[in-house]
Amino acid sequence: MSKVTVDDLRGLLESPLPDPVLVLTAGRLRVEPADAETAGASDVITRADLRARLDGEEATDHELELIAATLTTAIVQRGG
Repeated sequence: MSKVTVDDLRGLLESPLPDPVLVLTAGRLRVEPADAETAGASDVITRADLRARLDGEEATDHELELIAATLTTAIVQRGG
C-alpha cells in the first residue's frame, strides 16, 4: 500500500515544476509535470487542488496530515 505523507505533499507544494501533480506509479509516489503521462501512473492530487483544499491557509503539518490521510484512503479504495 502506498501511503501519502506530509513530505509528499510538501514536495508537491514546493516543486519548481510549473504545473506539478503527485502521482502513484509502480507503487511509489512522486511529483511529475501534469503533462508527463507516465505509463501506468495515476494522479493523486495536483498542486492546484492541494492549494484549494488548504483554502488559502498556511500548510501546517496537522492540515497536511489530514489531507494525506484522506488521499491515502482514496488510493486504498481504488486498489492502489
